[in-house]
Amino acid sequence: MKKYIYFTLFILLVALIVGVFAGSQNDKNASQAQPTSPLNTFKSAYQDIAWGTNVQKHLNILKTDLDGVSNATNNSDYATLAVYSQQIVNDTQNAIQENDQYTVSPKLQDAQKEWRAGLQDYNSAGQFLLQGANKAKNGTLGAENFQKARTFRNSGTGHLEKASELAGIT
Repeated sequence: MKKYIYFTLFILLVALIVGVFAGSQNDKNASQAQPTSPLNTFKSAYQDIAWGTNVQKHLNILKTDLDGVSNATNNSDYATLAVYSQQIVNDTQNAIQENDQYTVSPKLQDAQKEWRAGLQDYNSAGQFLLQGANKAKNGTLGAENFQKARTFRNSGTGHLEKASELAGIT
């Protein structure tokens, strides 16, 4: 599932770049009555590409965090699980803050919103994982926290898939 998300978002980035340049050419030819500034077209394309690059960067970071969670879980290493859970919380918060810095073109705004929603869900999953790991380290059962983390992770994955779909990648 992680490979699917990673691959899908890579394809999203490529489609984003191609779509921006194709769209800017169509916009230029669409109407001579409403002149579009080449500078504005370039700025919009640049923001779309920069946002896509930022998404790719944070996907790589998130993948590393999730791989760490997976390894810690497989080894019942709750101390390491707590470390990677905290990293997910921190890294998704950074990704959300960076995401909010971009003003993408109208055709990518819904995809950007879905990406943000996915990050928020992964952030919540990280928080519940951290709580569960800390309970497990202390010898109490953190099963409820782990179940909530799974629910948020699944929701986050759904948002990432929707973001990919909205960007024209199915």
